[in-house]
Amino acid sequence: MFNYQEIEASVDDYGDIAVAVDERFDVYVNGRQYTTLFTMPSGVEYAVIGSLVRDGLISSLNDIDSMDVDFKEKRINVKLVREVEVKSIYIEDCSILVEQGVRVLSKFTVDWETIRGIFLEFNRRTASVTMGLSSHTSGLYNLAAERAIIAHDSSRHSSILKIIGAGLKYGFDFDKSIAITTGRASSDMIVALARVGVPIVITMRGPLYSGLKAALILGVTLIVNIRRGRKVSGLIPLTHVKRITNYPRRSHVIPSE
Repeated sequence: MFNYQEIEASVDDYGDIAVAVDERFDVYVNGRQYTTLFTMPSGVEYAVIGSLVRDGLISSLNDIDSMDVDFKEKRINVKLVREVEVKSIYIEDCSILVEQGVRVLSKFTVDWETIRGIFLEFNRRTASVTMGLSSHTSGLYNLAAERAIIAHDSSRHSSILKIIGAGLKYGFDFDKSIAITTGRASSDMIVALARVGVPIVITMRGPLYSGLKAALILGVTLIVNIRRGRKVSGLIPLTHVKRITNYPRRSHVIPSE
């Protein structure tokens, strides 16, 4: 169904054991230190792009003049076409982000069976990688174009940044896409996806309060996987549920609008 672009995991061998490679990269923007990424080296340039988008420093690839990745020194130099002010965003700033226009207003709707199908397909494609390796995987599914990006990384945060960066490079329609991750949906991940307008996010884990709050404020439909619930279990939509059609268990939906 989907044409996949895959950012593979960086793996080394320790005897007979496959070990996930995680490295530290210092990122400089216009000659000034911007951030430090702890990530797999594969596709690290996508993680840098995603980070710049998340923090509002760029809105398109046209804002980047050049990017140089030094794998030996673990240093990445980015030159933007304009000067920027580096400022960290926290969950408490979500209301400020809304004032700046960072809110997903998409009226895009998806049938529940389509969402379940993506969940099951993603799980099949990632289980063989994540089961024997200390890593996370995130995916971006562009339903309109039937294209998908899969990114494996030692960090759940970086895997999200990589699908955003790759999606920007390959011209994905973010407002007609679904993001899914094996990691917990924390506030920074929701903020990053809201920045580019992704309307629906699925986590294969249970909810984090910071991510739930960010999804409520920023207009993101958050779907979580409850595996040990007494009253509810399985995939449960928590926020902005109007984007989901034909959900069979409406009594389990938590109102958010």
